[in-house]
Amino acid sequence: MRFRILPATVDHTPGQALSGYLIDDVLAIDAGPLGFAGSMEEQAKIQHIFLTHSHIDHIAGLPMFLDNRYGTAGDCPTVYGLPETLQSLQTDIFNGRVMPDFIGMSATMAPFLKLVPIGAGLSVEIGHLKVTALRVDHGIPAVGYVVNDGDSIFGLFTDTRPIPATLNLLSWDKRTSALFLECSFPRRLQSLADVSYHHSTDDFLTAARAMPNVPFYPIHIKPQFHSEILGELRKAGLPNVRFLATGDCVEIR
Repeated sequence: MRFRILPATVDHTPGQALSGYLIDDVLAIDAGPLGFAGSMEEQAKIQHIFLTHSHIDHIAGLPMFLDNRYGTAGDCPTVYGLPETLQSLQTDIFNGRVMPDFIGMSATMAPFLKLVPIGAGLSVEIGHLKVTALRVDHGIPAVGYVVNDGDSIFGLFTDTRPIPATLNLLSWDKRTSALFLECSFPRRLQSLADVSYHHSTDDFLTAARAMPNVPFYPIHIKPQFHSEILGELRKAGLPNVRFLATGDCVEIR
């Protein structure tokens, strides 16, 4: 599997202000930067979008993506998410005020998108990929995803407090080849991480130490804390902690 962090930051500033990831060029997890990243030809290849939750940094680029994508390929994109997440799209985004009602319009004309509700613990098969949603702890309905191509597995968990029981489930599967785990705040802001349902560097390192044979990649690093967070992670010296910048790709096998 080819995993890419979509470019999503302030100009010339490292970090990830918007959440978005692309797998094998056709499947996206989250849509924060989706309508603003890549060429029109690249966007036209994306057929499936799995949303973790409804916060704006995870869905901001979806309306522009759907607008860009309309009429450029045969089938409309399919958007998956918890029922609460999809309802938020209708109520808060495609409501005729913030954006035209692409959802309602899709029922009466060539569709902009198809919505598919998913539940925690359920899986969807997309070609050679199997995508499973797992509940996370973010204060609102939210999930992370486990992606399986038959040979390898990776987990992506962004916007959550520590979820050791969930990660422990993945540790038992020898096919688990990578974990992409959020790391939003430096240790001096532990109290802010707790109250906002996020990881600090100490939370991230605790998870990485519990699974020493699995590569851990920090994601969702806020730009204003990027250098501080990376400094704390590197100082810990854990051999299984790896680093990707926005726009970078990694082959998972």
